[in-house]
Order: sequence, then structure tokens, then C-alpha cells
Amino acid sequence: MNKIWIVTGTEYQTKVEKYHTRTVLIEHNLAVCSTKEHAEELANTFASEGNKYLQDSIKVKGYELVGQTYHNFHEEA
Repeated sequence: MNKIWIVTGTEYQTKVEKYHTRTVLIEHNLAVCSTKEHAEELANTFASEGNKYLQDSIKVKGYELVGQTYHNFHEEA
């Protein structure tokens, strides 16, 4: 397997405390897939749930195996 596809999403948490509100953004790896089609299908499933992850944050990232490490050469700048 020379390529893997990872579905990521950002979770938004708000915690109200006595004198302030704390907002936390956490990026999760939601799935690791061997095909881009399967990763996109899972990304659509996570996006349709809509209440746990920010809508525009669900992405599919491709990684290529170089030596013994996967690298994301297609990362958006």
C-alpha cells in the first residue's frame, strides 16, 4: 500500500466557566482508508451528521509512502 487517505475533522467545544467562556478546537483523524473513494464517502457521512464537527473542516488528505514513512506532498498552503 503506497498511498493512504486520511479523513480529518475539527471538533468545536465551548465550556462556560464562572468568569469566562473557553473555546477549544481539536483536529481529529476520523478514518484511515486505502482508497480515495472510500475516504470521500466517509467524509460525506461525517459531514452529514453536522453536529459534532465544523462543516467546512472535514477534509480528505492523501499520503504517499516514502521509505518507511507516509508524507503529505499535496498539503494546501
